[in-house]
Amino acid sequence: MSYALVTLFLYLHHFIPWVFARPLAVIPLYSVIILAWLSLHRPAVCMLAVLLAFLLLMDAPGTVSVDCDHRYVSVLYGKALQDSAMKKGRRGGFMMLAYAAGDEDSLFSASGTVYISSDNSDVRYGDTISVHGAFSGHVFSAYSITLHHSPEIQDLRNRAVDLIRARLRVSGDAGELGMRLLLGYGERGFFSLSDDAAEAGLMHVLALSGMHLSILSSMISFSLFFFPRSFRKRFISIFLVFFSFLSGWRPSLVRALIFRFSLEYAEDRDTAFLLSFLILQIVFPYSCSDLGSVYSFISLGGIFMLSGSIDRGIRLLLPVAKSLSASFAASMAALLFSVPLTLDVFGCYQLGTVFTSFIASALISLYMGLSIITLFLPLLGPVLETMYGFIEMFFSISALFPVAEDYSGYIMLVIISLSLIAIDIAYRLSSVRYVESQLQQHK
Repeated sequence: MSYALVTLFLYLHHFIPWVFARPLAVIPLYSVIILAWLSLHRPAVCMLAVLLAFLLLMDAPGTVSVDCDHRYVSVLYGKALQDSAMKKGRRGGFMMLAYAAGDEDSLFSASGTVYISSDNSDVRYGDTISVHGAFSGHVFSAYSITLHHSPEIQDLRNRAVDLIRARLRVSGDAGELGMRLLLGYGERGFFSLSDDAAEAGLMHVLALSGMHLSILSSMISFSLFFFPRSFRKRFISIFLVFFSFLSGWRPSLVRALIFRFSLEYAEDRDTAFLLSFLILQIVFPYSCSDLGSVYSFISLGGIFMLSGSIDRGIRLLLPVAKSLSASFAASMAALLFSVPLTLDVFGCYQLGTVFTSFIASALISLYMGLSIITLFLPLLGPVLETMYGFIEMFFSISALFPVAEDYSGYIMLVIISLSLIAIDIAYRLSSVRYVESQLQQHK
């Protein structure tokens, strides 16, 4: 139920944003549904839901309000919520929490978050800055950015980021991919793998997410196998927090981190999923406007709801390994939930990801591990470049799959998925009846 609630909320927020400009009507209703679902067995979760409702009533996420006409604003003051990054085909940008706004003569009050479109400036998460420019709709286009203050703890992150860049920069495109997997962004606006990854529908394996935290967890657990399990668990948790800090607290990573810790409190995955959503909205109210976070929740909701049944249905029809069928099922479930968003954002989607995601994820997992090793052993740079060539070839082949620009392929995927779920349900029912009949005969 929580997966459906979160997915519905995010889709409504994305497609009907004007509804959430009226939070007095929407948020209390949504909170009542959450509270009814959770009941009183989990008072801490209920309190979080109430707190989230209160915060959203005060300030809807992803918006900035200024006490004057936006056309007169020429400078914004606030804190960077993301690192700046270049994107191919347009200027890069980042989210900013606005404290104040002004024009050439006066200063106005301001609150909320806004997307800053800018040239490649080295803005880091947590920096206090002023941005000179003008509003273009809901986006503030920057002409120049001035740094006013950087937190002391940010110096630690900056040194680590600069070290990673310096070690990987010498490997060219191979190093650029390594930076993106370890930091969430590189030094250039694009590199040769980006186009093929976009056409193949595999950008999700390049964008930092819960998958990358799982990769790191597995690597650390394997490396520290001789330590007690409790020690490995604590060490992994500390390292993942540092890794999320290193990446600038990207909402998709924070979502995975909170979900991991929520499982310690929650008795079931369903409650942990809802907990991670509530806590993320409280800590990062702008995350509803962050595509990485939205994709992360929607795809994970689809995987948790449907992948198990689809997986069993596949294995009833085809004699394939469970790891392969589970990968197919997860890709199908994630695609089922995310296609409407993908069509709206990119204008097309790639059905071939159902077949290519498993291999791409495995290759990226190996590449991420090799990138970390290369940080400590720079002599392995040529090995990294060779592996990059293999990944580039795979993504180029994956990009040859036909791209769908309407709902025809999506409808076919829905029909196949429903058929597999129906097969799984029918098999379970027949198995129960068979067991019951055998018990009756035994009696």
